[in-house]
Amino acid sequence: MTDLELLAGLETEIPGWVLQNRLRENGYVNVWQKIEGLVSDGYIERLKRGWYCLGSLVRRREPSLRYLACNICGPAAVSGNLVLFEAGIIPDAVASVTAVSKKRRSSLMTSYGNIDWERLPSNLVFPGTSRVEGPPGYIGATKEKALLDQLYITRYTPQNYSLWKAFVFDDLRMDEDALAGLDFALMQELARLFQSAKITKYMHWFLKYFGMP
Repeated sequence: MTDLELLAGLETEIPGWVLQNRLRENGYVNVWQKIEGLVSDGYIERLKRGWYCLGSLVRRREPSLRYLACNICGPAAVSGNLVLFEAGIIPDAVASVTAVSKKRRSSLMTSYGNIDWERLPSNLVFPGTSRVEGPPGYIGATKEKALLDQLYITRYTPQNYSLWKAFVFDDLRMDEDALAGLDFALMQELARLFQSAKITKYMHWFLKYFGMP
């Protein structure tokens, strides 16, 4: 069996246990030695411990950073500034895929791009998210949840309400029209889950600023 035949049918992104099982099923005893050989020959690429992707000689599509963000440091969901940029809420493109996870804050640099994970309490990771179909698919936050996540992980918050307008629109560079189009009822439901004084203050400010009941 050739290495191409050995890897046939695998997704571009490969958890280590899937690769190990494939090798054992095909009679390899020293799977680590075979994995090193596949890496050396360019058939697979190592992303980090326990995760690989098919090499450029084999794969039919580029690895999905969003799928990897949800699984390498998972369970996790794509959220934060990437979602806010794509929703037109912030103007600057994001250099990394941003995600939230119950695990500690971490980053991964790859030749395809970077992933940044921010930590949330485990009960806050998945409310306000849904599955985005692939291939290979991933879990993504709504723009309302992404905004709350980003505000939650932003350490600085002005103490004086008189400074909040400048902070939101100038410092955080959020678009007023895009914010006005958010589903504030959904935001209120999600904000209550955070049980955070900071998020409660932000929610009150948004409702007052945009004239919501």
